[in-house]
Amino acid sequence: MRLQGETALVTGSTSGIGKAIALEFARQGAVVAVHGRDPGRGRAVVESIVAEGGSARFFPADLAGEPACQSLVDDVAAWAGGLTVLVNNAVASPDGGNDSTIRSMDTAYWEGAMRVNLSAAMWCCRAALPHMSNAGHGSILNISSRQAERPSGGLSGYAVFKSGLNGLTRALAVEEAANGIRVNTISPGYVINERRDAELPPERRARLEAMHLTRLGEASDVAHAAVYLASHESDFLTGVNLQLDGGGSNARAASLG
Repeated sequence: MRLQGETALVTGSTSGIGKAIALEFARQGAVVAVHGRDPGRGRAVVESIVAEGGSARFFPADLAGEPACQSLVDDVAAWAGGLTVLVNNAVASPDGGNDSTIRSMDTAYWEGAMRVNLSAAMWCCRAALPHMSNAGHGSILNISSRQAERPSGGLSGYAVFKSGLNGLTRALAVEEAANGIRVNTISPGYVINERRDAELPPERRARLEAMHLTRLGEASDVAHAAVYLASHESDFLTGVNLQLDGGGSNARAASLG
């Protein structure tokens, strides 16, 4: 029970990496707020946590606006009796738009995507800081990507927003250390997703595996790292970007293309 007594909000936790983090946090004793926009998937995650003896509740919210982020954090803190862990994992693309090269970037797409993929993380952090100060400690985890350091062509928006998330981590780590609040980043390599990769062709799997020294990542790999960074085991660690990519950042130059 490495997170016993902690209260955690994991944004974008109805599937994929966020879901794995929420489940593992609950297994380690945290009270978990599951967040997303799909009530059905959200309730399913909560039911899984409760079935294992954990405590969780689903909070729906569209993070494209500052008031919604503030309300989400305050509602979670009111329900859980405080907030000591925040995981900024939610990502989204505006309806009717796609990421692209800078030459082809649609301004409406850029501004809409930035609100959820970067601004929402700042808004949630700012809303969470007073609650963490009241608790006397806190841990913020920003889920980034190695795309921030080594972008693939045609994903310019994603790369820029994740780079901004890394900068947010460093700035907050400096500002909040004296308040007992730590801020760190996890930058996963390619992580298998149960829906996106349900039918992964052999040639694509081989190309993805070539991006890593070890193997393709799984959502549970990120969840285990998140538990460490959220727990008091990492009290001496802040402002770090953990490259959780099977060694690929050390020795691979391949990209998704």
